[in-house]
Amino acid sequence: MKILGIETSSTVFSLSVYEDKRLLCEIKRSRQPHSGSRDAGLFTEARQLIDEFNKGEITALAVSIGPGMFTSLRVGLSLAKGLALAKGIPTVAVNTLDVIGIPLSFTKEPVIAVINAFHQEIYAAVYEWGKRTSAYKLTTPDMVLDHIEGSAIIAGSGVDVFRKKGLAINSEKLIFLEEDFVLPSAVKVVSIALPKIKAKEFDDIEVLEPFYIKKTDAERNYNKTNVP
Repeated sequence: MKILGIETSSTVFSLSVYEDKRLLCEIKRSRQPHSGSRDAGLFTEARQLIDEFNKGEITALAVSIGPGMFTSLRVGLSLAKGLALAKGIPTVAVNTLDVIGIPLSFTKEPVIAVINAFHQEIYAAVYEWGKRTSAYKLTTPDMVLDHIEGSAIIAGSGVDVFRKKGLAINSEKLIFLEEDFVLPSAVKVVSIALPKIKAKEFDDIEVLEPFYIKKTDAERNYNKTNVP
């Protein structure tokens, strides 16, 4: 069983191909928002991967759907939808906070996965012993710290928001991780999706949408200018 993983929630896009728990290939590319080609290269590389591995016989897709960067999420989901619909490949969608939190949560401390939502906000969820124990939230660093009673691991791109606000980065009870190894990747997306793929619990690709939580800046500005 070959599985194609797609992760585009941040500025680093990645694709991976797995077969029987073995990583066959992984590609990572830094997104260049202001380049002329934009994100077209991701689609080309995905096609090359599919063609190279057994003439396109990918048996399942795993894609991260957010929260994360709005346009980037659309790129990944558009790629997944195109492949799934054109080739009839079943798909599992994975929440990006789960991709960060679940692999780290087999420790005695709870893990708080955090993604930079900009405007001094973060997306966050709590994980313990391999499971999510809170809702997915749009919140602030201050509110996260107010709800931590003991020690905890805070991991993800949202750590930068804590740093910019000067909040508890050197705390003895908190461990802050923002290194590359904790960030979302296509390899982790496949790992999180694998139980659902094996159980054939696939998502309806035709109605699948990015998991944004918050409104885009355009939506916010529109609401401000159209208040009755």
